[in-house]
Amino acid sequence: MHIQANYSLLPHNTFKIDVKTQYYVEINKQSDILILRTDMKLAALPWRIFGDGSNLLLTQDIEGVVLRCTFKKIKIMKEDQDNIWISVGAGVKWHDLVTHTVEQGWWGLENLALIPGTVGAAPVQNIGAYGAEARDSITRVQSLNIYDGQRIEFRNAECHFGYRTSIFKQEYINKLLVHRVTFRLRKSHSGKANLVYAPLKEALSDFQKKELTPLLVYKAVIRIRNSKIPNPERQGNGGSFFKNPVVDEAYFHDLLEKYPDMPHHKMINGCYKIPAAWLIEQVDWKGRSHGRAGVSHQHALVLVNLGGAQGSDILELSNLVQEDVNHKFGIYLEPEVITL
Repeated sequence: MHIQANYSLLPHNTFKIDVKTQYYVEINKQSDILILRTDMKLAALPWRIFGDGSNLLLTQDIEGVVLRCTFKKIKIMKEDQDNIWISVGAGVKWHDLVTHTVEQGWWGLENLALIPGTVGAAPVQNIGAYGAEARDSITRVQSLNIYDGQRIEFRNAECHFGYRTSIFKQEYINKLLVHRVTFRLRKSHSGKANLVYAPLKEALSDFQKKELTPLLVYKAVIRIRNSKIPNPERQGNGGSFFKNPVVDEAYFHDLLEKYPDMPHHKMINGCYKIPAAWLIEQVDWKGRSHGRAGVSHQHALVLVNLGGAQGSDILELSNLVQEDVNHKFGIYLEPEVITL
């Protein structure tokens, strides 16, 4: 464990914003927290938990201590004829984990390929894409209390997973550090492709269902993502900046009368989810810029750093997009990205 002062968080946020934190510490094991808490100066400061910053917009320097979990062990916990359970350290890169599982022929994570960030962030955000979510495969989450180092384990139902949220993002934000996550995956003979996302189904239409493998689905997902979402290594961004809004049935039908071509998805509770990207396109923001911040020409849901942008520039752009969508549709776009 090494404590660094006045540390730049540029390597730890995908928007590529250069802000500093007062102190930075990488946590690998439970005892690291106990040792840190014996330092009265550090213990008196606010502590904040980071992953790879793929869902963060940093607008100012951070006072206090930033913690990152670097535990990277992957271990098979148990298996039966059809399933395998693996425990994965929170510091493992998410896409590296997905790549590892599909190379083993295991079903479960292939639809979530190429999502930036760490394994530890997956349950916090309940990451999702192409008809799948992290909660579909997670069985347990082991966390560490950052005040006393106590281990606290949560079963899937206890995580209160929701649309891009969980108990770790709500009640326990910056209180519990995710240390390990256990996934249940299906072996090659017992799983099948999740093709509820129409473009993915179309991309694999040349294959019979029995011919599909986790690796084939994984490769198709990567092709689709690369065509739609700019690589944060080349152009700073935080992926989808806004959540897809949900409206009640009455308001949905009011909107549909005005915009009969409006894409939508009916939910189990009778409400309707409307693609935020479509709403943004309708107010002509796709591909436009505001200073050094812009809306991606590839996907309207992605705000990008055009080079040299401050976090405040991205935030200002997001406010302008929200205002225009709200003015035209009466819908508030809720950010998916967390602003600090």
